[in-house]
Amino acid sequence: MSTASPVLDLDRFEQLAAAGEITTVVCAAPDPYGRLVGKRLTVSAFRSLGLAGSGVNASSFIFGVDLEMNPLELPVSNAANGWVDIRLVPDLSTLRRVPWEPTAALVICDAYHMDSDQPLAVAPRTILRHQLDRAAERGLGFKFASELEFYLATTPPRQAWELGYQNLTMMSDYRSDYQMVQAARDDWFIERIRNQMPEFGVSIESSKPEWGLGQQEVTLDYCDALEMADRHVLFKYGVKQLAHNADLTVTFMAKPKIDEVGSSCHLHVSMWSTDSGESLCWSAEHEGMSRRFGSFVAGQLLHAADNSLLFAPTINSYKRFQPDQFAGTAIALGNDNRSCAFRLVGTGPSFRVENRIPGADVNPYYAYAATIAAGIDGIDRELAMPEIFEGNAWGGNDISTVPTAMHQSLHLFAGNKMARSAFGDEVFEHLLASSRCELEAFDSHTVTDWESRRYYERV
Repeated sequence: MSTASPVLDLDRFEQLAAAGEITTVVCAAPDPYGRLVGKRLTVSAFRSLGLAGSGVNASSFIFGVDLEMNPLELPVSNAANGWVDIRLVPDLSTLRRVPWEPTAALVICDAYHMDSDQPLAVAPRTILRHQLDRAAERGLGFKFASELEFYLATTPPRQAWELGYQNLTMMSDYRSDYQMVQAARDDWFIERIRNQMPEFGVSIESSKPEWGLGQQEVTLDYCDALEMADRHVLFKYGVKQLAHNADLTVTFMAKPKIDEVGSSCHLHVSMWSTDSGESLCWSAEHEGMSRRFGSFVAGQLLHAADNSLLFAPTINSYKRFQPDQFAGTAIALGNDNRSCAFRLVGTGPSFRVENRIPGADVNPYYAYAATIAAGIDGIDRELAMPEIFEGNAWGGNDISTVPTAMHQSLHLFAGNKMARSAFGDEVFEHLLASSRCELEAFDSHTVTDWESRRYYERV
């Protein structure tokens, strides 16, 4: 593994470009689904547009489309405004080499209006930055870690597409959660992730086989919120690239098959002082949560159901919410209790709360922003420290649960006064409208396999 820093300063970039070691610069911004969208530039174009110029032009439609890239006629981009251009401005602190593309560099961009220096409010990175600014006003900073799961099939990607992603040959033949024999069998590929992701600026803690057939879990090292959201997106981008290069098919769907366990993205979050740099989570006096962190966590529980749309963004997300499969369905706080949606982990400086609601399909910028907004509300209102639930929360009396269908989630989010106030009307309405379009596409424009089998010959 290279010992050189994965992040490039401009002097090093120019040295590599002059030597012909970098010939392409990927300028990309995270889209509403956590995908990277943008353009691949020559070095000279990157110098003139990204460094000396005002940014890379792109249509605002990249923030106003569905997963099929169909325009949604949202306020940010529509026929009336001509799907107006925006500017993608490189955040040079994110410039890095791409290990599996030896002559390519990549930089994450922020989105700006074409005719002003105002950031595009509905861009995912802007949404998270706004919540971080609100937290900083209160002297608070946050560190996150995403714990992602995904499935691997040995069926090549083109063949998997032609099969409609049905009857794929998975990486493992039987349940192998934590099993090191299976881990060794898989490591011809998984070691590429562990070794090349750090070279991509995405620090890895560990990997292991998960419960599902072909399912893997890779844990990312924690860091500041914005950088962690960037790493989350870069990780998924990288795994998809590496899998394709290895003729494997990968999915981060929350629930690829109804008879298989879902893929989670557990979010670990801790709260820090921007003045002293110290953790604000742990109280030595109480040997547990500090009072202020208790209010932060109480805000998470209070708003968990209303914020679920930002933790579970797709139709498929809700298929994962089965009570006996370790999904975060029971809105309770437990001390190292995996039946609870929120789980306290660690002690002292490592003390944190884990949110088990999101699936692997989550957009980290939205989920982190929702987490911070809910926590700030809890702190501002000085909510009482939540009680610790003991036992099986799935069977607990009077335990609220997350919505199990997107209809319910949308209804709750539409009435979410906290989120509207925290995000602002423009962003709130954008998020709501985008999700309504997704639900309408499923409800009104799709005939499922279930319907065909149930009704084709029998009605």
